[in-house]
Amino acid sequence: MNKIINGLVIALLMSGCTDSNEQTTNTTAAQTSQTDVTVTQSLQQQITSITKDYFVLRPEIATYYGVSDTSIGADVMSKLTDYSPSGETHRRNGLASILDQLNSIDASTLNTSEQVSLRAIQSEINGALLPAKTVNYGTVLGEYGVWFLPYAVNHLSGLHIEFPSYMEDKFAVTNTNEANAYLTRLRMYPAAMGTLIDKLNHDVEVGVIPPDFVISQTLDGLKAQISGPANSHPLVTSFAHKLNTAKVAKSQLLVNSAVELVDTKYYATTRQLIAALEVIQPKARHYAGISHLPQGAKLYQAMIQHLGNSNRTAEDIHQLGLTEVARITAEMDGLLKKVGYVDGTVGERMQVLLNDPQYLYPNTAEGKQQLMADIDADLALINAQLPQWFGRLPDQDVAIEAVPDSRAASTSGAFYDAPSQDGSRKGTFWISLYDTAALPSYSLQTLTYHETNPGHHLQTIIGLSDTLPILSTVFYSNAAGEGWALYAERLAAEMGIYANDPIDDIGRLQSELHRAVRLVVDTGMHAKGWSREQAIDYAITTEGIHRSEATAEIERYTVWPGQALGYKLGELKIIELREKAKKTLGDKFDIKVFHDRLLENGALPLDLMEQKIDQWLTSQTTV
Repeated sequence: MNKIINGLVIALLMSGCTDSNEQTTNTTAAQTSQTDVTVTQSLQQQITSITKDYFVLRPEIATYYGVSDTSIGADVMSKLTDYSPSGETHRRNGLASILDQLNSIDASTLNTSEQVSLRAIQSEINGALLPAKTVNYGTVLGEYGVWFLPYAVNHLSGLHIEFPSYMEDKFAVTNTNEANAYLTRLRMYPAAMGTLIDKLNHDVEVGVIPPDFVISQTLDGLKAQISGPANSHPLVTSFAHKLNTAKVAKSQLLVNSAVELVDTKYYATTRQLIAALEVIQPKARHYAGISHLPQGAKLYQAMIQHLGNSNRTAEDIHQLGLTEVARITAEMDGLLKKVGYVDGTVGERMQVLLNDPQYLYPNTAEGKQQLMADIDADLALINAQLPQWFGRLPDQDVAIEAVPDSRAASTSGAFYDAPSQDGSRKGTFWISLYDTAALPSYSLQTLTYHETNPGHHLQTIIGLSDTLPILSTVFYSNAAGEGWALYAERLAAEMGIYANDPIDDIGRLQSELHRAVRLVVDTGMHAKGWSREQAIDYAITTEGIHRSEATAEIERYTVWPGQALGYKLGELKIIELREKAKKTLGDKFDIKVFHDRLLENGALPLDLMEQKIDQWLTSQTTV
């Protein structure tokens, strides 16, 4: 496999020389030759120190992207984020400093692609700083090293979730040095957790306590992490597997050290977090939204800009959601009637479909095996269609993995992880098989296309570049990334994938309806005072989804305010730009070229995406 991204620290380009005109004077016998030397640094080179500064602020994200210590010139592999109140202040100031340094770069020295990349990084960092400028609580550079989180500890995000995930799935162990770095991180976990508990208590003092149901979910997940013996914990078993695969010397001694550290450090520290949460649990209230938090309304508007790339008000987005729900529901109604589902609302008919055994995978080893096999078949079906719709195609296959049992219960649905920098780890579609009842067969195909091709995997691979900085990938636009993946679901229908499969097409429409419902419930909870139960009931009634799925989704939106808005806001912008391109170019419109232009710079903020497409259309019409 070819490396996706070259090392971040690159030697300076050799000086380029251009000969000046030789000048001979009558007043001297000597002839002189002058050479003008111009050294032009790429964007990647100009932000080498900035890249280092970022990963020092968020060491775990270097692990996520497979960035080595040597490539950035910093010791981050064995470090963990400082979540303490002072560490949070340092991180906010550090991110602001990074933005200042980026703003000082002379864009005129960069090529067109680099200029787009620089503007995108600047825009996303600006967005990440907006919530931090609004409130003095929460965590900047939280989930994926980019998102602002109002609650430093919750059931989906935080050191307690990030640490086992990155260590088990993404921490490379190919030699003794890396094995020792792995053990060093285990030793450091108690100190890092101490900073997180300090941050938790600090935010409680200013009136920020996670909802009661979030604390309960978090406690359940933490207790599950330490429910078995240390020697069978994935932090140990995954480490042992890596050591054996790499044939690292004295691997058993290293495994023994890991068992001791998991038992005496990781387990003991997890119990400390459990105790801290149990202390504040009686103070927790049942509010679902952040509007009750200090400056909560302003914070939510900042989150809309941060994760939705939008200046629209919450009320405007709420009404957009209701309009989209009505449109998609009407389309589903017609299709359901064609296949014989006539009685009741669309949600009620989807509940009938949900409970039909022919569309359910048994929650057994055999049922889960069949589900994974069906994903492989659906992926092969779409891959055969891609050359007709894209000029550039991903040069890497996507890996498909089940979320480990130790984390499956606390993982919502499915997600995609980008490949590592060194090419040692593929882009991966992770799917939670904890409750297969939440994954009916008619929904699986669309989910696969969202996470793999032509969705997240294709977009990620096409957007990566050897010549652009890794921060272009780290600071991606949530609205563009999730908007593209939702657009990809629609694209699969245009490809004819569902032409002879109306049931799966209904599943596709239900998936789109799900994203429209998100506009309604996210704004409902965070701006209009909806309760958790009201949001869950609305999702079930409108979509006809499983209660466990609706509950997991609503509780996700509670701790990631604004994130769920990006899907529909991004998809609608892409559709708008595509229609504009078709209208402008007429017979010259080529869907493959449009897709290539849209994707070639990665997941751009929506305003930059529009500027880029407008500039491309102008260039096409002035030729």
